[in-house]
Amino acid sequence: MNPDITVIVPIYNVEKYIRKCLDSLKRQTYKNFEVWAIDDGSPDNSKKIVQEYADKDPRFKSILKENGGYGSVLEYGIKNTKTKYFLVCDPDDWLTDDALEKLHNFAKNSNLDVTVGDKYNIYSEDNKKVYIPSFKKELNVKPRVAYDTAEKKDRFIFSEVSPHAKLFKTSIAKNIDFPHKISYTDTILYVLSIANAKRVGYLDEALAYYLIDRPGNTMTAKTEAKIRDTIKIWHSIYNQLINGFELNQIETYIYFLYYEMKIILITESQLPSMSKYHTEILKIMRIMQRYNKILAKYVNNKVVPYNTNSMTGRLIFKGFMNKATYKWVERLYVKLERKREA
Repeated sequence: MNPDITVIVPIYNVEKYIRKCLDSLKRQTYKNFEVWAIDDGSPDNSKKIVQEYADKDPRFKSILKENGGYGSVLEYGIKNTKTKYFLVCDPDDWLTDDALEKLHNFAKNSNLDVTVGDKYNIYSEDNKKVYIPSFKKELNVKPRVAYDTAEKKDRFIFSEVSPHAKLFKTSIAKNIDFPHKISYTDTILYVLSIANAKRVGYLDEALAYYLIDRPGNTMTAKTEAKIRDTIKIWHSIYNQLINGFELNQIETYIYFLYYEMKIILITESQLPSMSKYHTEILKIMRIMQRYNKILAKYVNNKVVPYNTNSMTGRLIFKGFMNKATYKWVERLYVKLERKREA
């Protein structure tokens, strides 16, 4: 029997964690799947460990490729797999024993293109486990319901965008482009998959465990690198949306990109100097100003929840409502940049 699901496991310097991930896959109650452990030029012993599993279980495949970063692994796996569905499981995370069964059953029975579950955050220092729902209550996303209208479906982009406990129909992601040599490309996968999807659904069960604070993972990455990569991710999502859809189809995504821009600005403000990204941040601000009418509709009408609690958030939004105040916000940003560089 041909497998229905490919589990893509990106491999790079994870010899200390990979066994727990692969063991969780071996224990899956759903059996009709394959594992593609894609080694992205890892210099440690990860590939030897993966090969042990491949030698004992034909469902496990060890794939070696030149280093190209997380996005290149996603690209390789998605474009080459032949299964109907795929799931991405980071090598330092693991699944509950029934994760694939529950995700697959819901996806198949409801004809879903994207199926989203919840997760546990695991803190390595004290092994504390915290339940993390994928959606805030304000989004009003009901579990075990198939959403097939744009108004409801597009709200899914405001969930946890990480790949944990998410099952994708392969056909909707085949044409997604992933930048190489940068982090956070799972955001591209999720947002553009939702944009391409016709039907999506949510399972309100924690089906994955996320090791949130291991040394060297993306949660502990330097702020500068995070800003650099997030800017590239922002442009990749924007360009693929603008070139692939009519504007009236992606208004919610424009609002999402505005929200992501706000995060970039707030993250950048944590640094003493950020002049080398100054021009790129201004480019994003100028692009977003083109869509002030869309932003006003989404914020003023509360089409989706919007956090206006912080002064930064209120200032950024008001600055995009007309050209005069936008120019004032831009000049203020430039002034603050120069002050920090002085």
